[in-house]
Amino acid sequence: MGSGGAGYRPLTKVLHWSVVAAFAAQFAVGYLLDADESGRGRGRGRGGGPGRGRGRGDGEYAAFGDDALLTAHVLLGVTIIVLGIVRLARRRLTPLPPWAPTLTARERRLAHGTESALYWLTFLVPATGLVLLAAGDDILPLHISAHIAFFAALALHVGLVLKHQFVNRDRLLQRML
Repeated sequence: MGSGGAGYRPLTKVLHWSVVAAFAAQFAVGYLLDADESGRGRGRGRGGGPGRGRGRGDGEYAAFGDDALLTAHVLLGVTIIVLGIVRLARRRLTPLPPWAPTLTARERRLAHGTESALYWLTFLVPATGLVLLAAGDDILPLHISAHIAFFAALALHVGLVLKHQFVNRDRLLQRML
């Protein structure tokens, strides 16, 4: 991450923003799955009668069933994992641009830490969701914890970029656009 003359390569940018878009869609669909008529989440589609949420009504959860939202949610999760694999392979095979000269040593450590966390969570969030379908509610706390960790890492990552964009005014964001 950084500013200066060197930016990220086009495929790296496409993969980065594809993961961002897939996660945005994934969370939107996931939270729609958990919402009742009042908009307050009930979690895992409990109650509400047949066809509501993820449940079949007998305490078991169908992996796909007739629920188009659940199917979209699962497919988005698998897509995120595949994009994550491609992105990680690309990162291992393609050198990154040099650090932005305006990033301090502390900010570089923060950027590296949040990026590493986001890479791990690219796999952990959807993987725990897939296991949740198979194993049931026992793993729900892990899936929720993965969400919280994801949003915390994302907030730090975006916060650092916004600080440089609007406080330092060094156009750090341009490297990934």
